[in-house]
Amino acid sequence: MRTSPLLIVLTASLTGASPCVALQASPPIWPEEPHELLVLGTFHFQDAGLDSYRPQFDVDITSPARQAEVRSLVDRLASFRPTKVAVEVLPREQPWLDSLYAAFRNGSAALGPSEVFQIGFRLAARMGHDRVYGVDAKRRFYEPWVDPDSIAVVHGQQHMLDPEINLLYQRQHEWDDRAKVGRSLTEHLRYVNEPEQVLRSHGQYLIDGFEVGMGDEYPGVDARTAWFNRNLKIFANIQRLLELERERIVLIIGSGHLAILHHSAKASPQFRLVDVSRVLGESR
Repeated sequence: MRTSPLLIVLTASLTGASPCVALQASPPIWPEEPHELLVLGTFHFQDAGLDSYRPQFDVDITSPARQAEVRSLVDRLASFRPTKVAVEVLPREQPWLDSLYAAFRNGSAALGPSEVFQIGFRLAARMGHDRVYGVDAKRRFYEPWVDPDSIAVVHGQQHMLDPEINLLYQRQHEWDDRAKVGRSLTEHLRYVNEPEQVLRSHGQYLIDGFEVGMGDEYPGVDARTAWFNRNLKIFANIQRLLELERERIVLIIGSGHLAILHHSAKASPQFRLVDVSRVLGESR
């Protein structure tokens, strides 16, 4: 009488024996030389006032001293030999970006103070690129909107709104804001891109009512999901730039985006995230 395969598996389970499983001789071979991505987080040279913290100290990036610092920074970034330069501009604004970049390259337009122009345009032109790529994205919010603060009051969860930790972040933002004035551009960007600083900054998205709600109700999480959504779209836009056999992409973007983009690049089989300190040097 033939024994059924199911009986063999059940018998093996009951006796503690392992049924035979056909295994490949070796695990899959992953790409050894994926595309390289260097994400340079920065403060906004020309702040639009869209973030929760409004800068109190300005850096005149057009002054002779700061212009020398920009040129030095671009020299360092050029040593990475990027194949593409991406910036915090929406893809739908690519024609506008193309026209400005073309005008800069032919000498008919001066550079504006934004990091998009001061770093992105200079770097791309230095490398002889025909285009600077916009990869920003709009966020998608949950609808209808539910205010986490109101839900906290309903459930008696006001203690989850973390006023003391918020004060610490306010003081950190003020310190960083002042520090950028007293440091060289490269020195400050080294600090901004340090892993510890990136994670500390990202922590602000995980407090201030993030855990508010009860049961299957997560208004705090839903309120922050739009930020994650935006950054994942930005990463998808970076993926869409892959054309060459091996790309080396530099992305210039506000430092608040770093944590999610770093995580995405590290997890992606398509990319190797390049440590900014490899290009800018270690912080002193």
